[in-house]
Amino acid sequence: SEHCTLILTEGDSAKALAVSGLSVVGRDRYGVFPLRGKLLNVRDASHDQIMNNAEISYIKQILGLRHGTAYDSVKSLRYGHIMIMTDQDHDGSHIKGLIINFIHCYWPALLRHHDFVREFVTPIVKVSKARQSLSNPSPSPSPRPSPSPNPNSN
Repeated sequence: SEHCTLILTEGDSAKALAVSGLSVVGRDRYGVFPLRGKLLNVRDASHDQIMNNAEISYIKQILGLRHGTAYDSVKSLRYGHIMIMTDQDHDGSHIKGLIINFIHCYWPALLRHHDFVREFVTPIVKVSKARQSLSNPSPSPSPRPSPSPNPNSN
């Protein structure tokens, strides 16, 4: 289980993308869980809100996390890594931060564990032309076209 990764996705559409990718890399070491909206900010919430929050309960159950337990390694967990797969927008960044905040608040040693939290960087731009596509995770300025020779200049 320490070699397995739980992919936390931003909704069902991202889950479908993750599952289709698993058909390429194999499903033996990966699980996928779609988050329903933004995770609760555990630092601002009451104990009852945290304990009664469905998303937090599911994540804890899937990973095998227990409140009050200090984890020096990931060997006792069901997954040795979590991979956050969100959109590259403000909501996606906020969701990533809330997940990291949740882990840091209750199990900070897991964040110090080598590579426990991973990020799947989704492309921002996808360009298609004649069945070919190019994805660019961070758009860069297009090179300027070279000036064409002017047949009227001397």
